[in-house]
Amino acid sequence: MGVSMADYSAAYIGGEEQKRPSHEKRLLDVVERMRHNVAGVFAVHMHLSELRPSHRQPHFLRMVERSLDNLSQQQDVQVFQFSNSDVVLLCRNTPVDDVDDAVFRVRAMFNEDPLTMTEDGSAEDRFSTWYDMGQPSDVKDLTDVATQALANREETKDESGQTLSTGRASKVMTGEPLVPNMLKAITQKLLEVRIADVVHRQPAVTVVAGKQQELSFHENFIAMEELRQRIAPQINIFSSNWLFQYLSETLDARVLEVLSRVDFAALDVPISVNLNISTIMARPFQNFHAIVDEHPDMVIVEIQIIDVFADMGTYAYTRDWLREHGYQVLIDGLNPLTLHFFDPSMLDADFIKITWGPEVRGGVGQEQTRQIREVVDKMGLGGVVLSRVDSEEGVSWGLDLGIRCFQGHFIDKVVHAMISKGLIR
Repeated sequence: MGVSMADYSAAYIGGEEQKRPSHEKRLLDVVERMRHNVAGVFAVHMHLSELRPSHRQPHFLRMVERSLDNLSQQQDVQVFQFSNSDVVLLCRNTPVDDVDDAVFRVRAMFNEDPLTMTEDGSAEDRFSTWYDMGQPSDVKDLTDVATQALANREETKDESGQTLSTGRASKVMTGEPLVPNMLKAITQKLLEVRIADVVHRQPAVTVVAGKQQELSFHENFIAMEELRQRIAPQINIFSSNWLFQYLSETLDARVLEVLSRVDFAALDVPISVNLNISTIMARPFQNFHAIVDEHPDMVIVEIQIIDVFADMGTYAYTRDWLREHGYQVLIDGLNPLTLHFFDPSMLDADFIKITWGPEVRGGVGQEQTRQIREVVDKMGLGGVVLSRVDSEEGVSWGLDLGIRCFQGHFIDKVVHAMISKGLIR
Protein backbone atom coordinates (compact mmCIF):
# COMPACT_ATOMS: atom_id res chain seq x y z
CA MET A 1 0.00 0.00 0.00
CA GLY A 2 1.38 3.42 -0.98
CA VAL A 3 2.12 6.12 1.58
CA SER A 4 0.73 9.59 0.89
CA MET A 5 2.07 12.99 1.87
CA ALA A 6 -0.80 13.24 4.34
CA ASP A 7 0.41 10.03 6.01
CA TYR A 8 3.86 11.51 6.50
CA SER A 9 2.31 14.72 7.81
CA ALA A 10 0.13 12.83 10.31
CA ALA A 11 3.14 10.86 11.49
CA TYR A 12 4.87 13.84 13.01
CA ILE A 13 1.78 15.81 14.08
CA GLY A 14 0.78 12.86 16.21
CA GLY A 15 -2.53 14.41 17.18
CA GLU A 16 -0.82 17.22 19.09
CA GLU A 17 -1.50 20.26 16.92
CA GLN A 18 -0.67 22.55 19.78
CA LYS A 19 2.98 21.50 19.34
CA ARG A 20 3.01 21.76 15.55
CA PRO A 21 6.41 23.01 14.35
CA SER A 22 7.10 25.66 11.75
CA HIS A 23 6.65 24.82 8.07
CA GLU A 24 10.42 24.79 7.62
CA LYS A 25 10.77 22.18 10.38
CA ARG A 26 7.78 20.22 9.08
CA LEU A 27 9.36 19.97 5.62
CA LEU A 28 12.63 18.71 7.10
CA ASP A 29 10.75 16.12 9.15
CA VAL A 30 8.72 14.88 6.18
CA VAL A 31 11.79 14.63 3.92
CA GLU A 32 13.65 12.68 6.60
CA ARG A 33 10.78 10.24 7.10
CA MET A 34 10.38 9.54 3.40
CA ARG A 35 14.07 8.99 2.56
CA HIS A 36 13.53 5.28 1.88
CA ASN A 37 10.25 5.73 0.01
CA VAL A 38 10.83 8.43 -2.60
CA ALA A 39 9.33 6.74 -5.66
CA GLY A 40 7.33 9.27 -7.67
CA VAL A 41 8.20 12.17 -5.36
CA PHE A 42 9.34 15.59 -6.52
CA ALA A 43 9.36 19.09 -5.06
CA VAL A 44 9.08 22.66 -6.32
CA HIS A 45 10.52 25.64 -4.48
CA MET A 46 8.98 29.02 -5.41
CA HIS A 47 11.33 31.83 -4.40
CA LEU A 48 8.70 34.39 -3.40
CA SER A 49 11.09 35.94 -0.86
CA GLU A 50 12.90 37.47 -3.85
CA LEU A 51 9.84 39.36 -5.06
CA ARG A 52 9.78 43.10 -4.62
CA PRO A 53 8.61 44.10 -1.12
CA SER A 54 5.37 45.55 -2.54
CA HIS A 55 4.54 42.10 -3.95
CA ARG A 56 5.14 40.32 -0.64
CA GLN A 57 2.19 41.95 1.09
CA PRO A 58 0.17 39.49 3.25
CA HIS A 59 -2.89 39.64 0.99
CA PHE A 60 -0.79 38.61 -2.02
CA LEU A 61 0.61 35.65 -0.12
CA ARG A 62 -2.89 34.60 0.93
CA MET A 63 -3.91 34.74 -2.72
CA VAL A 64 -1.01 32.38 -3.49
CA GLU A 65 -2.20 30.06 -0.73
CA ARG A 66 -5.74 30.03 -2.10
CA SER A 67 -4.52 29.41 -5.65
CA LEU A 68 -2.79 26.23 -4.46
CA ASP A 69 -5.77 24.89 -2.49
CA ASN A 70 -7.27 22.92 -5.38
CA LEU A 71 -3.96 21.26 -6.17
CA SER A 72 -3.38 20.13 -2.57
CA GLN A 73 -6.98 18.93 -2.22
CA GLN A 74 -7.12 17.00 -5.49
CA GLN A 75 -3.59 15.58 -5.60
CA ASP A 76 -1.07 14.12 -3.15
CA VAL A 77 0.62 17.47 -2.64
CA GLN A 78 1.72 19.12 0.57
CA VAL A 79 2.28 22.90 0.69
CA PHE A 80 4.90 24.47 2.97
CA GLN A 81 4.92 28.24 3.45
CA PHE A 82 8.20 29.52 4.89
CA SER A 83 8.34 32.56 7.14
CA ASN A 84 10.37 34.39 4.47
CA SER A 85 7.41 34.00 2.00
CA ASP A 86 8.93 31.13 -0.02
CA VAL A 87 6.62 28.21 -0.87
CA VAL A 88 7.61 24.56 -1.34
CA LEU A 89 5.34 21.95 -2.90
CA LEU A 90 6.13 18.32 -2.08
CA CYS A 91 4.37 16.02 -4.55
CA ARG A 92 3.94 12.23 -4.82
CA ASN A 93 2.59 10.51 -7.96
CA THR A 94 1.20 13.84 -9.12
CA PRO A 95 1.05 14.74 -12.82
CA VAL A 96 3.88 17.17 -13.51
CA ASP A 97 1.61 19.18 -15.80
CA ASP A 98 -0.84 19.81 -12.94
CA VAL A 99 1.93 21.14 -10.73
CA ASP A 100 3.43 23.14 -13.59
CA ASP A 101 0.04 24.77 -14.22
CA ALA A 102 -0.27 25.70 -10.52
CA VAL A 103 3.22 27.21 -10.49
CA PHE A 104 2.44 29.10 -13.69
CA ARG A 105 -0.70 30.61 -12.09
CA VAL A 106 1.34 31.85 -9.14
CA ARG A 107 3.99 33.23 -11.50
CA ALA A 108 1.26 35.03 -13.49
CA MET A 109 0.14 36.86 -10.34
CA PHE A 110 3.50 38.62 -10.27
CA ASN A 111 4.20 38.94 -13.98
CA GLU A 112 5.44 42.53 -13.63
CA ASP A 113 8.02 41.56 -11.00
CA PRO A 114 11.60 41.13 -12.31
CA LEU A 115 11.73 37.72 -10.58
CA THR A 116 9.26 36.29 -13.08
CA MET A 117 10.91 37.73 -16.18
CA THR A 118 12.75 34.56 -17.12
CA GLU A 119 11.43 31.60 -19.03
CA ASP A 120 9.47 29.18 -16.87
CA GLY A 121 11.56 26.08 -16.15
CA SER A 122 14.66 27.34 -17.95
CA ALA A 123 18.14 27.00 -16.47
CA GLU A 124 18.03 30.71 -15.68
CA ASP A 125 14.59 30.55 -14.03
CA ARG A 126 14.86 32.50 -10.77
CA PHE A 127 11.21 32.04 -9.81
CA SER A 128 11.16 28.28 -9.16
CA THR A 129 13.50 25.36 -8.58
CA TRP A 130 12.40 21.74 -9.16
CA TYR A 131 13.80 18.74 -7.27
CA ASP A 132 13.66 15.04 -8.14
CA MET A 133 13.53 13.41 -4.72
CA GLY A 134 14.75 10.16 -6.24
CA GLN A 135 18.13 11.85 -6.67
CA PRO A 136 20.22 12.03 -3.46
CA SER A 137 21.79 15.30 -4.62
CA ASP A 138 18.37 16.91 -5.01
CA VAL A 139 17.30 15.63 -1.58
CA LYS A 140 20.43 17.21 -0.09
CA ASP A 141 19.84 20.49 -1.93
CA LEU A 142 16.25 20.78 -0.73
CA THR A 143 17.25 19.80 2.82
CA ASP A 144 19.94 22.51 2.77
CA VAL A 145 17.36 25.08 1.61
CA ALA A 146 14.92 24.17 4.40
CA THR A 147 17.68 24.05 7.01
CA GLN A 148 18.91 27.51 6.06
CA ALA A 149 15.34 28.87 6.04
CA LEU A 150 14.77 27.42 9.52
CA ALA A 151 18.00 28.99 10.78
CA ASN A 152 17.03 32.36 9.31
CA ARG A 153 13.59 32.08 10.89
CA GLU A 154 15.11 31.53 14.32
CA GLU A 155 17.56 34.43 13.88
CA THR A 156 14.91 36.93 12.81
CA LYS A 157 12.14 35.89 15.20
CA ASP A 158 10.84 38.97 17.00
CA GLU A 159 10.72 38.20 20.71
CA SER A 160 8.26 41.01 21.34
CA GLY A 161 5.61 39.55 19.04
CA GLN A 162 4.87 39.49 15.34
CA THR A 163 2.86 41.51 12.88
CA LEU A 164 -0.16 39.49 11.84
CA SER A 165 -2.92 40.21 9.36
CA THR A 166 -6.32 38.58 9.66
CA GLY A 167 -8.02 40.40 6.83
CA ARG A 168 -10.04 42.28 9.46
CA ALA A 169 -7.15 43.67 11.47
CA SER A 170 -3.41 43.92 11.49
CA LYS A 171 -1.85 44.17 14.91
CA VAL A 172 1.43 43.63 16.71
CA MET A 173 0.52 41.33 19.58
CA THR A 174 2.50 39.61 22.26
CA GLY A 175 1.45 36.56 24.18
CA GLU A 176 1.15 32.82 23.93
CA PRO A 177 0.20 31.49 20.47
CA LEU A 178 -3.42 30.53 19.93
CA VAL A 179 -3.78 26.73 19.71
CA PRO A 180 -6.84 24.47 19.24
CA ASN A 181 -7.29 23.44 22.86
CA MET A 182 -7.81 27.12 23.81
CA LEU A 183 -10.72 27.69 21.45
CA LYS A 184 -13.53 26.38 23.64
CA ALA A 185 -12.66 28.55 26.64
CA ILE A 186 -12.01 31.69 24.55
CA THR A 187 -15.22 31.21 22.58
CA GLN A 188 -17.23 30.84 25.78
CA LYS A 189 -15.62 33.99 27.17
CA LEU A 190 -16.43 35.81 23.94
CA LEU A 191 -20.08 34.84 24.32
CA GLU A 192 -20.21 36.19 27.89
CA VAL A 193 -18.27 39.49 27.89
CA ARG A 194 -19.71 42.95 27.29
CA ILE A 195 -18.95 43.92 23.70
CA ALA A 196 -21.01 46.98 22.74
CA ASP A 197 -18.36 49.44 23.94
CA VAL A 198 -15.60 47.87 21.80
CA VAL A 199 -17.67 48.08 18.61
CA HIS A 200 -16.41 51.31 17.05
CA ARG A 201 -17.55 53.29 14.03
CA GLN A 202 -15.49 54.81 11.23
CA PRO A 203 -17.02 57.13 8.64
CA ALA A 204 -16.53 57.01 4.88
CA VAL A 205 -17.06 60.25 2.96
CA THR A 206 -17.75 60.96 -0.68
CA VAL A 207 -16.23 63.98 -2.40
CA VAL A 208 -18.90 65.62 -4.55
CA ALA A 209 -18.99 68.61 -6.89
CA GLY A 210 -16.90 71.55 -5.72
CA LYS A 211 -14.85 69.17 -3.55
CA GLN A 212 -17.53 69.22 -0.87
CA GLN A 213 -17.73 66.15 1.35
CA GLU A 214 -20.76 64.22 2.46
CA LEU A 215 -21.08 61.11 4.61
CA SER A 216 -21.40 57.90 2.63
CA PHE A 217 -21.65 55.27 5.39
CA HIS A 218 -20.34 54.33 8.83
CA GLU A 219 -18.38 51.08 9.16
CA ASN A 220 -18.88 49.21 12.44
CA PHE A 221 -15.90 47.16 13.62
CA ILE A 222 -14.48 45.59 16.76
CA ALA A 223 -11.39 47.13 18.34
CA MET A 224 -9.55 43.83 18.53
CA GLU A 225 -6.87 44.76 21.07
CA GLU A 226 -9.52 46.08 23.46
CA LEU A 227 -11.51 42.88 23.04
CA ARG A 228 -8.46 40.69 23.52
CA GLN A 229 -7.74 42.34 26.87
CA ARG A 230 -11.17 41.13 28.00
CA ILE A 231 -11.24 37.61 26.62
CA ALA A 232 -7.61 36.44 26.48
CA PRO A 233 -5.01 39.05 27.52
CA GLN A 234 -2.18 36.48 27.59
CA ILE A 235 -2.98 34.99 24.17
CA ASN A 236 -1.93 36.20 20.74
CA ILE A 237 -5.28 35.49 19.08
CA PHE A 238 -3.91 36.41 15.63
CA SER A 239 -1.07 33.87 15.72
CA SER A 240 -3.08 31.41 13.60
CA ASN A 241 -5.26 32.73 10.77
CA TRP A 242 -7.24 29.48 10.65
CA LEU A 243 -7.99 29.33 14.37
CA PHE A 244 -8.86 33.02 14.43
CA GLN A 245 -11.25 32.34 11.55
CA TYR A 246 -13.12 29.96 13.87
CA LEU A 247 -13.37 32.69 16.51
CA SER A 248 -14.45 35.25 13.93
CA GLU A 249 -17.77 33.47 13.38
CA THR A 250 -18.61 34.02 17.04
CA LEU A 251 -17.40 37.62 16.71
CA ASP A 252 -19.80 38.10 13.80
CA ALA A 253 -22.72 36.92 15.91
CA ARG A 254 -21.83 39.28 18.77
CA VAL A 255 -21.45 42.29 16.45
CA LEU A 256 -24.83 41.54 14.88
CA GLU A 257 -26.34 41.46 18.37
CA VAL A 258 -25.02 44.99 18.96
CA LEU A 259 -26.23 46.28 15.58
CA SER A 260 -29.67 44.79 16.20
CA ARG A 261 -30.23 47.64 18.69
CA VAL A 262 -29.91 50.26 15.94
CA ASP A 263 -33.03 52.17 14.91
CA PHE A 264 -32.65 51.65 11.17
CA ALA A 265 -35.64 53.84 10.35
CA ALA A 266 -33.86 56.82 11.93
CA LEU A 267 -30.52 56.45 10.12
CA ASP A 268 -29.37 59.26 7.84
CA VAL A 269 -26.66 57.20 6.15
CA PRO A 270 -26.12 53.44 5.91
CA ILE A 271 -23.98 51.39 8.25
CA SER A 272 -21.57 48.69 7.10
CA VAL A 273 -20.38 45.53 8.81
CA ASN A 274 -17.69 43.04 7.81
CA LEU A 275 -18.95 39.44 7.96
CA ASN A 276 -17.89 35.94 7.03
CA ILE A 277 -19.93 34.45 4.19
CA SER A 278 -20.74 31.52 6.47
CA THR A 279 -22.37 33.94 8.94
CA ILE A 280 -24.62 35.58 6.36
CA MET A 281 -26.52 32.40 5.56
CA ALA A 282 -26.69 31.27 9.20
CA ARG A 283 -29.08 32.05 12.06
CA PRO A 284 -27.27 35.15 13.51
CA PHE A 285 -27.73 37.12 10.28
CA GLN A 286 -31.24 35.81 9.69
CA ASN A 287 -32.20 37.10 13.16
CA PHE A 288 -30.59 40.43 12.28
CA HIS A 289 -32.46 40.46 8.95
CA ALA A 290 -35.78 40.16 10.77
CA ILE A 291 -34.91 43.22 12.89
CA VAL A 292 -33.74 45.30 9.90
CA ASP A 293 -37.21 44.67 8.49
CA GLU A 294 -38.02 47.27 5.82
CA HIS A 295 -34.64 49.03 5.88
CA PRO A 296 -32.03 46.67 4.35
CA ASP A 297 -30.97 49.54 2.08
CA MET A 298 -29.37 51.07 5.19
CA VAL A 299 -26.98 48.11 5.59
CA ILE A 300 -23.84 47.41 3.55
CA VAL A 301 -22.39 43.93 4.08
CA GLU A 302 -18.62 43.85 3.67
CA ILE A 303 -17.03 40.56 2.59
CA GLN A 304 -13.29 39.88 2.54
CA ILE A 305 -11.81 39.05 -0.87
CA ILE A 306 -10.11 35.99 0.64
CA ASP A 307 -13.53 34.69 1.72
CA VAL A 308 -14.75 35.24 -1.85
CA PHE A 309 -11.85 33.32 -3.38
CA ALA A 310 -12.34 30.43 -0.96
CA ASP A 311 -15.64 29.49 -2.64
CA MET A 312 -16.79 31.59 -5.57
CA GLY A 313 -20.03 29.63 -5.94
CA THR A 314 -21.09 30.25 -2.34
CA TYR A 315 -20.12 33.92 -2.69
CA ALA A 316 -22.29 34.33 -5.80
CA TYR A 317 -25.28 32.71 -4.07
CA THR A 318 -24.80 34.84 -0.94
CA ARG A 319 -24.35 38.07 -2.94
CA ASP A 320 -27.52 37.40 -4.91
CA TRP A 321 -29.50 36.65 -1.75
CA LEU A 322 -28.32 39.86 -0.09
CA ARG A 323 -29.12 42.03 -3.09
CA GLU A 324 -32.50 40.39 -3.66
CA HIS A 325 -33.37 41.32 -0.07
CA GLY A 326 -32.24 44.94 -0.47
CA TYR A 327 -28.75 44.90 1.06
CA GLN A 328 -25.66 46.32 -0.62
CA VAL A 329 -22.46 44.27 -0.95
CA LEU A 330 -18.90 45.57 -0.56
CA ILE A 331 -15.76 43.53 -1.28
CA ASP A 332 -12.98 44.42 1.17
CA GLY A 333 -9.29 43.51 1.37
CA LEU A 334 -8.08 44.68 -2.05
CA ASN A 335 -4.88 46.55 -2.77
CA PRO A 336 -4.23 48.79 -5.80
CA LEU A 337 -1.63 46.33 -7.00
CA THR A 338 -4.03 43.38 -6.84
CA LEU A 339 -6.12 45.03 -9.54
CA HIS A 340 -3.39 43.92 -11.92
CA PHE A 341 -4.19 40.27 -11.21
CA PHE A 342 -7.94 40.30 -11.74
CA ASP A 343 -10.86 42.64 -12.46
CA PRO A 344 -12.93 42.94 -9.24
CA SER A 345 -15.87 44.44 -11.13
CA MET A 346 -16.48 40.87 -12.32
CA LEU A 347 -17.57 40.04 -8.77
CA ASP A 348 -20.70 42.15 -9.38
CA ALA A 349 -20.63 43.86 -5.98
CA ASP A 350 -22.02 47.32 -5.26
CA PHE A 351 -18.68 48.54 -3.88
CA ILE A 352 -15.07 47.45 -3.67
CA LYS A 353 -12.65 48.72 -1.05
CA ILE A 354 -8.96 49.09 -1.80
CA THR A 355 -6.26 50.04 0.66
CA TRP A 356 -4.03 53.08 0.44
CA GLY A 357 -0.54 52.16 1.64
CA PRO A 358 3.20 52.70 1.30
CA GLU A 359 3.43 50.42 -1.73
CA VAL A 360 1.53 52.96 -3.87
CA ARG A 361 2.91 56.24 -2.54
CA GLY A 362 4.67 58.03 -5.34
CA GLY A 363 2.67 56.24 -8.04
CA VAL A 364 2.17 52.69 -9.26
CA GLY A 365 3.31 52.78 -12.87
CA GLN A 366 1.55 53.64 -16.11
CA GLU A 367 0.02 50.21 -16.80
CA GLN A 368 -1.28 49.73 -13.25
CA THR A 369 -2.67 53.27 -13.24
CA ARG A 370 -4.58 52.45 -16.44
CA GLN A 371 -5.98 49.27 -14.88
CA ILE A 372 -7.09 51.07 -11.72
CA ARG A 373 -8.84 53.74 -13.81
CA GLU A 374 -10.64 51.03 -15.78
CA VAL A 375 -11.89 49.37 -12.58
CA VAL A 376 -13.01 52.73 -11.16
CA ASP A 377 -14.91 53.48 -14.37
CA LYS A 378 -16.61 50.07 -14.36
CA MET A 379 -17.66 50.37 -10.72
CA GLY A 380 -19.22 53.78 -11.31
CA LEU A 381 -19.24 56.95 -9.22
CA GLY A 382 -18.66 56.08 -5.57
CA GLY A 383 -18.29 52.37 -6.28
CA VAL A 384 -14.63 52.29 -5.19
CA VAL A 385 -13.74 53.12 -1.58
CA LEU A 386 -10.13 54.00 -0.78
CA SER A 387 -9.49 52.97 2.84
CA ARG A 388 -6.74 53.57 5.40
CA VAL A 389 -6.20 57.05 4.04
CA ASP A 390 -3.88 58.69 6.56
CA SER A 391 -3.03 61.92 4.71
CA GLU A 392 -4.27 64.41 2.14
CA GLU A 393 -1.85 62.73 -0.28
CA GLY A 394 -4.04 59.64 -0.28
CA VAL A 395 -7.15 61.66 -1.12
CA SER A 396 -5.33 63.47 -3.96
CA TRP A 397 -4.04 60.14 -5.32
CA GLY A 398 -7.53 58.68 -5.29
CA LEU A 399 -9.23 61.72 -6.82
CA ASP A 400 -6.66 61.67 -9.61
CA LEU A 401 -7.82 58.14 -10.47
CA GLY A 402 -11.51 58.96 -10.30
CA ILE A 403 -12.11 57.58 -6.78
CA ARG A 404 -14.63 59.63 -4.83
CA CYS A 405 -15.18 57.72 -1.57
CA PHE A 406 -12.56 57.68 1.22
CA GLN A 407 -12.06 56.19 4.67
CA GLY A 408 -9.22 56.31 7.20
CA HIS A 409 -7.66 58.37 10.01
CA PHE A 410 -7.34 61.48 7.84
CA ILE A 411 -11.03 61.18 6.95
CA ASP A 412 -11.88 60.82 10.65
CA LYS A 413 -10.31 64.25 11.20
CA VAL A 414 -12.23 65.72 8.26
CA VAL A 415 -15.53 64.40 9.62
CA HIS A 416 -14.72 65.67 13.11
CA ALA A 417 -14.12 69.14 11.63
CA MET A 418 -17.41 68.94 9.71
CA ILE A 419 -19.26 68.03 12.92
CA SER A 420 -17.64 70.89 14.86
CA LYS A 421 -18.80 73.34 12.17
CA GLY A 422 -22.32 71.93 12.28
CA LEU A 423 -22.14 70.69 8.70
CA ILE A 424 -23.23 67.17 9.74
CA ARG A 425 -24.60 65.55 12.88
